[in-house]
Amino acid sequence: MDIFIAVLLVLLVMMYFMFVTLKASVENVNHKVNQFFVDKLQDFDEDFKEKIDQMENLTEEKEQLQREVRAMKNDMISFKTSPFYAPRPLARSVYIPVARYIDNDFFEEYKSAKDMLKMDKPQIILDIIDKVPYVGNRDLYNVANSILEKLNFDVLFEMSSLKSTEQLEILDESFEKKEQKFLVDYLVNELSAPEDFQCLDFISYVKKIINENDPHIFVKTGEIDEDLSYVHEYVINQYDDNICEGIKLIYQNKVYDYSIYKSRKRVDKD
Repeated sequence: MDIFIAVLLVLLVMMYFMFVTLKASVENVNHKVNQFFVDKLQDFDEDFKEKIDQMENLTEEKEQLQREVRAMKNDMISFKTSPFYAPRPLARSVYIPVARYIDNDFFEEYKSAKDMLKMDKPQIILDIIDKVPYVGNRDLYNVANSILEKLNFDVLFEMSSLKSTEQLEILDESFEKKEQKFLVDYLVNELSAPEDFQCLDFISYVKKIINENDPHIFVKTGEIDEDLSYVHEYVINQYDDNICEGIKLIYQNKVYDYSIYKSRKRVDKD
C-alpha cells in the first residue's frame, strides 16, 4: 500500500511538471506568434502608406498631364483659328505651323517681360538709394512737416478771414523756434512785405518744401499683399492696381519705372 501511494505521488509530481512545462511552451509560442503578427502588420502598414503615396503621386502626374494636354489642344485651336497661322511645307505631305508676328520686336519685348519676373525688387530699391544721393535738407523737411501738422484745414479756414498782421501774430505765438525761423525766411525771401502774407499761400509753400526735400522713396507694386517697407527706413510701399509685373519707384521727384502696366491711359491734348 505504501508503495502504491509513493508511485501515485511521483506520477502526480511528474504530471505537474509536465503541465508547467507545457504551459510555459504554449505561452512562449503565443508570444512568438503575436510578435510575428505585429511585425507583419507593421510591414503591411508601411507598404500600405507607400502605396498610398505612390497613388497620390500618380494622381498628381495624371492631372498635370491632363492640364498639359488641354493646353496643347487650346494652342492647336488658336493656331488653326489665328489669322496669322500659315503652314509651311517641310516635305510634300508634312506641314508645320508658323506664326507671323506683326511686331518685329516681339521676342525682345517678351524677353524683357520674362526678366521682370526674375527681378530682385529689394536690391533695385537699395541700388537707387545708393546711386542717387539725397540732395535735400532733412531738417528743413522735418520743420515743414511739423508746421503742416499744426496748420490743419480748420485752423487755416479760421485764419484766412483775418488780417495779415493777425495771422502772423497767431503763427508766431504757436510756432516753436525752428518754425519761427522758417516763417521769417519765408517772409524775407518770398514776400515783398509782411502785409502781403496769406496763410493759404504760406501752406502751399510749406508743401512745396516738403515735396522738394522728401527723403522717402515711394515704391509702387501690383501685389496688394506685397510690402517692401522693410528694405529701408525711408521706403513707403504703395499699391498700384495698374501694375502687372515689376515695381515703380518715385524718389526725389524722379520716376524710376521697372514695371509692366496692364493698360496705359491715353492723355488727350486740348
